[in-house]
Amino acid sequence: MLRRIGPDSPDLPRIAALIAAHPRTLLQQTEADVQALAADPDSRVLVWDRGEGFAGFATIEALYPQVVFLTNLALAQPGRGDGGALIRAALDVAFADMRAHRLFCDIAFDNAAGLAAFARAGLVREGTMRECWLRADGWVDCHAYSMLAREWKALT
Repeated sequence: MLRRIGPDSPDLPRIAALIAAHPRTLLQQTEADVQALAADPDSRVLVWDRGEGFAGFATIEALYPQVVFLTNLALAQPGRGDGGALIRAALDVAFADMRAHRLFCDIAFDNAAGLAAFARAGLVREGTMRECWLRADGWVDCHAYSMLAREWKALT
């Protein structure tokens, strides 16, 4: 289950810790950054709960009218088969709740699991953004993926 959290959520430290634990695959946002995003009425901070409490999260930012950016998505325990379900739930929020026309995200070129998961979920690869992300090991390329509302509707 995916649930929206607010700026006072006790889940914020868990999200920040998960982000900090994955500097090669997640946009490095502090707890204050995530808290500000949770307070933004046009964006969403979402917690994935498998019935056992915090199991992951997704953040979706509204950049333009009806265009949203999936900035982060991660599981607390990858490898349990939850990635596709978390992505689909985030897509549902973006298109059904936020009424997005377009969702896009970028994924580091060397994040094989992420690239495969987003492709399986039906997102379309649009191309490569050269040296778009500065990590501790230097500038890296990212692959741009997107989905349009009509494509999401065809999947549901």
